[in-house]
Amino acid sequence: MAENVTVLIVDDSAGDRALFRTILTRGGYTVFDVARGEDAVPKALQERPHIVVLDVNLPDMDGLAVCRAIRANSLLANVPVLMLTVRHDDADVLAGLEAGADDYVAKDSAPELVLARVKRLVQYQQLLGLTTLNRQLVQAGRLLAGIIHEIRGPLSVIRGSAELLRMNVDPGRQDPQWLDSILRGIQLLQSRLDHLMAMVRSGPPQIHDVDAAAVAREAVDLFSKGLPPNSRGIAYEVRCEVPASACAKADAGRLIQVLIDLLSNAQQAIASVRRTGKVQVVVAPAELDGPWVTLSVRDDGPGIAESHLGRIFEPFFTTKEGGTGYGLHLASEILKEQGGRLTVENNSDGGACFRIWLPRGHSARTAEGAAIE
Repeated sequence: MAENVTVLIVDDSAGDRALFRTILTRGGYTVFDVARGEDAVPKALQERPHIVVLDVNLPDMDGLAVCRAIRANSLLANVPVLMLTVRHDDADVLAGLEAGADDYVAKDSAPELVLARVKRLVQYQQLLGLTTLNRQLVQAGRLLAGIIHEIRGPLSVIRGSAELLRMNVDPGRQDPQWLDSILRGIQLLQSRLDHLMAMVRSGPPQIHDVDAAAVAREAVDLFSKGLPPNSRGIAYEVRCEVPASACAKADAGRLIQVLIDLLSNAQQAIASVRRTGKVQVVVAPAELDGPWVTLSVRDDGPGIAESHLGRIFEPFFTTKEGGTGYGLHLASEILKEQGGRLTVENNSDGGACFRIWLPRGHSARTAEGAAIE
């Protein structure tokens, strides 16, 4: 449970900080601490702790005010706060709970009790967050499924009408070429609707050999066309280094879901520092404990802080204003279901690179669908 869980201690007493650091470190937690109340929020924003252990009595800033400041910050509002009291004082406990604390513990409590309180609060917050997000995902999935269903009906009518016209047109006339264009467009749209439906489909992934480059181009096309006009200063490119080896085993719809999420992160990272930039999706073979196909989403944004790289796929970890911290975790889990993985690193020349690893398939396909053996 304590693996990769971080705790921020806010206490002006060096002795108490050392005591709780020892208790929590022995429990497997990573511990940070500050001595002043006014440093609590900046340190929490920097480290993104899973829980804050807060002394109710601080000389520079009342502990209750610190708790209210944490609750008022959108990036920290859901972080559990365990209030420290010098005794089991009902007035301190009530004041702390009214200020937004989740629980309390006396400073002279047994180490086992302190660890139990911390563990319970972290587990409860994670379960609460998962429940809320799962409910939101179900609602979004139902909405998207309804929209797809409404599009498929008229699209089938259009396709049927176009096929009837195609059968009854004089072959010597020029009209068939326009009907052929309509039918090709309908076929492409139906394929994209199938992929979108796969994004919200429950059950195990539908894994097939897919043309990774074609899927990447489709994801980039869907994402870029959905951007508002003021976000069009960022260029998107797909590059396939070895087309004949670009076949991967994957669920195309769910792979598109992951790519769109990574493209969105890249776009937001660049937009946080400037209005123009470049995002590149590089499809290439790789050899690492077996044959793989990689799809690397590279951006020229500010990159990721080194202290955050190890936690980037952790559920609810976010550095974005209003972010849920669930997107990258979900993307990683989707790829694990397909026998793949998701890794991240900073580029040597700036920006970040998220790399999708998928098992290599038996054959690749061109964008038109022809097999390449």
